[in-house]
Amino acid sequence: MNRTFAPALAAVLALAACGPADADNGAAPASPSAASGQDMPAIAQVGFNDLLRNPAAPFIGAENADVTIIGFVDYNCPYCKKMQPEIDGLLKADPKVRVLYKDWPIFGDVSETAARTALAAAYQGKYEAVHNAFMLSPSRIGDQADITRLVQSAGVDMARLNQDLADHRADIDAVLDRNGREAAALALQGTPAFIINGNLIPGGMPQAQLEAVIGRIRSGQPLR
Repeated sequence: MNRTFAPALAAVLALAACGPADADNGAAPASPSAASGQDMPAIAQVGFNDLLRNPAAPFIGAENADVTIIGFVDYNCPYCKKMQPEIDGLLKADPKVRVLYKDWPIFGDVSETAARTALAAAYQGKYEAVHNAFMLSPSRIGDQADITRLVQSAGVDMARLNQDLADHRADIDAVLDRNGREAAALALQGTPAFIINGNLIPGGMPQAQLEAVIGRIRSGQPLR
């Protein structure tokens, strides 16, 4: 099903996406050097404006961005964790990019609790700090104790967090429900999945490849 990009991009490996069966600690992302030359992931046009019409979805990066990346992620997805440094590097290198995160907890109850916690932290301006703490955790988030430890390391006011989890439960439910419905509408099979200005990229990719895709989008060149 994959389609090949232009030759200049074809040699850059895209990271895979993973489903719940891959969520244990033993799941390791493929090495970018191991499969050099493989086809790029398929890219499809999606209803991008519909995905943007959710003011409750948190974003990181430029407010006046000309490129928006929508990311469907789970905090216990090893490939999502692999992508975090690539996204961080992109945001530092390109001041006109923003990332809008769609927390999509597909790896079970702990992932859902982590997603709820990150969304609740947004009410005190700490979504990015909690998101980074979860994604940069070197090990799987196994239980509530792990969540609490990581959230505290992000400098969150725990009393307010617990209050926001209770006060905004319905709002958080609505965000997660919408994210799940959007993922189903896009027929996503796992995390991560990224939509860059309306172009769906299942799986992840290194920063250099993201920059190349964004360059093509800005210049109006076809991606497939």
